[in-house]
Amino acid sequence: MPPLGFSCTKALLATGLLLLWLAPATLLAVQQPQPVLLVEASTPVDISCILDETLDGKGNVFWYRRVHGERPQLILSCLEEVQGEFSCKYTKGHAVLHIAAAGTNHTGLYLCTYYINSRLEFGNGTALIVGDSWRAQSWVRVLAPHGSPSDPPGLVCAVGNASGPVLVSWPGGPRPQEVLGLGGSTELLISPAGIARGTGGLCEVRFNASGPPVRRSVELHGAKGEHEPGHRGEQGTGQVGSPPLPGGSSELGHVWGN
Repeated sequence: MPPLGFSCTKALLATGLLLLWLAPATLLAVQQPQPVLLVEASTPVDISCILDETLDGKGNVFWYRRVHGERPQLILSCLEEVQGEFSCKYTKGHAVLHIAAAGTNHTGLYLCTYYINSRLEFGNGTALIVGDSWRAQSWVRVLAPHGSPSDPPGLVCAVGNASGPVLVSWPGGPRPQEVLGLGGSTELLISPAGIARGTGGLCEVRFNASGPPVRRSVELHGAKGEHEPGHRGEQGTGQVGSPPLPGGSSELGHVWGN
């Protein structure tokens, strides 16, 4: 059994879990079929883990949680079954981490692991977002970096003044979902640059489990003008302008609106 402070930094660096550019589950011996869970506070949560048929033994299954950019911390061995607010339900090939009543303090990246041959096999991770990250000052922008050589240019989705992590999607395009803000800092959240095809560069940001997402779309041939902050759940209507960035900086790019 690995000690409580078991270091798994190398495994995490190899998989890049914080931004959830998740490896296909079929490539992993330990699979977590729920890449992202958004839940309201005080609701029960079940996080699933599927084990390869060659792996068996509840004493070798461990759950870790990573928050605020720190290294993952061991929260439960399935052999213990219960540890504080967490419990593990195990049947051969399937483990479930249960939280009876999730709170905002439970937000984080949950990692199912299997201890074999003196090392940990990690799952692809489940990002749990509890509660509402929206507040009155929150905003969403679609940005195109200055002098982008691509046609259409690479786009990023920027989220400002969120109170917690958010889920970013590009409906109709090839880009995967991304969770931003798990590192703890939410002053300005920027998705990695990439081409968003299919629906004119539509960016969809979900702040919680029950409220409508904020959607912003772009015209890649837009004209310069002012951009007014939109409201939650509305389609973006701004044109090219500069978003409010820390210190008055606008080096990151332009806002493109439809």
